[in-house]
Amino acid sequence: MNRKCVLFDLDGTLFDSSEGIKMCYRKGLARFGIVVEDDSDLDKVIGPSLYDSYSRFFGLEGEDVIEAVRIYRELYNHEGIYRVKMYEGVDCMLKSLKQNGFTVCLATSKPYVMAEKILDFSGLKPYFDVLCGANLDGSMRDKIELINECLKQSGFTDKSVVYMVGDRFYDIAGALNTGVHSVGVTYGFGTFEELFAAGAEFICTSPEEVAKLLVN
Repeated sequence: MNRKCVLFDLDGTLFDSSEGIKMCYRKGLARFGIVVEDDSDLDKVIGPSLYDSYSRFFGLEGEDVIEAVRIYRELYNHEGIYRVKMYEGVDCMLKSLKQNGFTVCLATSKPYVMAEKILDFSGLKPYFDVLCGANLDGSMRDKIELINECLKQSGFTDKSVVYMVGDRFYDIAGALNTGVHSVGVTYGFGTFEELFAAGAEFICTSPEEVAKLLVN
């Protein structure tokens, strides 16, 4: 059996984490006088790093970005982290991949400590061979860095047998820029149009479809 490696994004790929993320953004932004009228306005923040989102989408700069991230993490650690729902079929997908000899990695812009907690309490952690997430100081949050770190830790040098699975264009761009296969999923927060425009090599509509694509 040829060894293969698959890297997964977390938010929007393994879990619907929107409830907790949006709640923390909404409460945190209010402290800067920014009112979010419609929760759908926060769909865009799921995927990018906190630093990038506060700067790009809400116009915060310098120390305000650092303070906004601090507030968000405080709220998330106490209230938001457990408000996640595993997408139906994710556990079966991971089980199938492991049974078929895949090395399974996590490549998420969410801080490592938070991502590990979510995988732990959800029961998914044993499926993963490598966990890569952002550092709390904001470093190692770029998807290219995360993918390269996963490859380094897993020992894969043949990128023709490596797949990056994610729901946003950041995941696809990371895959394209590191030379691994890209698999977009539409059951998360990204759309088919977004993933297609980003250049996704494959687009799947469910975890079951991801497993079939990779195993066959």
